[in-house]
Order: sequence, then C-alpha cells, then structure tokens
Amino acid sequence: MTRPTWLVSHTIGGTAMADVSASDFDRLFSESLAALRPIVEQDDESDERTEQVRGVGEALDGHVRVTAKPGGQLESVELNPRVLRSDSESLAEAFLTAANAALEDLQQRLSAALPDVPDQQQLMERLQEFQNQSVAQMQRYLTAIADVQDRLDRDDRG
Repeated sequence: MTRPTWLVSHTIGGTAMADVSASDFDRLFSESLAALRPIVEQDDESDERTEQVRGVGEALDGHVRVTAKPGGQLESVELNPRVLRSDSESLAEAFLTAANAALEDLQQRLSAALPDVPDQQQLMERLQEFQNQSVAQMQRYLTAIADVQDRLDRDDRG
C-alpha cells in the first residue's frame, strides 16, 4: 500500500511552517513506536525471565553464602558450622560482605537477562520531534480547512 506524499505549506501567524510530507510524518511515528516496543515487550516478558535469576555472594572463604532474588530480597543464607567459631563482629561483617556481593551479582545477572532499552534521552528527543510535527501538521490542516470555509462563504455571498 502506498502512502500519500503530499506536502502542505503555508504561513501561520506570520511564521512560515516547514513542509512535512505525510510519509515523513508516518516515518517519524513508526520510528517512535519501534523505539518504544522493546520497553513494552520487556515488561511483558521480564517477569518470566527474571523470576529464575539469582545472585550469589560469599565471604570467609565460602563459609558464608547468601543468595538474593529479584526485588532485592535475600532468599537464603548458608553458614558452614566452622564459621560459628568466629566472633560476632567478624560474622556480621562476613554476612554484610556476602549479602552485598549477592545483590551486586543479582543486578549484573538481571541486566544481562533483559533486552537493551533505547536511550531515554534519544527517545525523548524523537517523541518531542513527533509532537512538534504533529502540532504543526494539525495547525496546517485547520488553517487549510478555515481557508476553504472562507472561500465557500465568499462564493455563497457572491
């Protein structure tokens, strides 16, 4: 199917408006939708993909092992009985080290499991351009309709 490629050009409020073809408008709209599609698809699929992802961190030569799950929650803590001989301060420090390592590992695994998201700044610029062209196009259409109405009114009087 071929899309119309007409150009509309005129002056609005003394300012010349740039010509925008229907195909340019369609192209910009399609590109904006294509940029948004991965975000929407990511939301639909991310729960399934990330549900099984886990992060693991260890301390004290593997005697303290922490597993983190999506949502930033700790799923399990495993302590080797030998670690119980440590003083409470060392044990607390080991737990903190393992938990932070598990959360960092989880973050890296989640980033790898999810598709790349378009650059938000670039997406915002595209949407702003689309909005500007949409407003300009609508102003041109409304002005063209008003011009036709004025001509019809003059023809009816004449």
